[in-house]
Amino acid sequence: MKKMPKVFDDNCYELTMLRWFRDQFVATSDINYYYQVAPIIVEAIDQMVQSNTVYDEIYHNIIKYCVYKIECGEYQEAYDRYKDSILCFAEEYARPYLVQKFVKKIKKVRNTKTSM
Repeated sequence: MKKMPKVFDDNCYELTMLRWFRDQFVATSDINYYYQVAPIIVEAIDQMVQSNTVYDEIYHNIIKYCVYKIECGEYQEAYDRYKDSILCFAEEYARPYLVQKFVKKIKKVRNTKTSM
């Protein structure tokens, strides 16, 4: 399998195509949800040892797939893959990561209180 590009130029073909699609077809509520959860998903993936593998899978199974479907005019297929992926990533990466951070914070607070 061909690797994901190491660097995405902000104006690369994929990002330009996906922004166009977002602006034309994605519901405002889905866009808002994405901008809330995406940074958490990225932070969680970045903490993983196999983060490059996860990003390669995202590139090949979501980004390339969606761009291809958009090029073919199959907008609902692209929308469904995008939305399903974000919801799955929120459950798979964001939720456990936030729980882990919360537990660490609670333990820190408890330790601080017991050492007083």
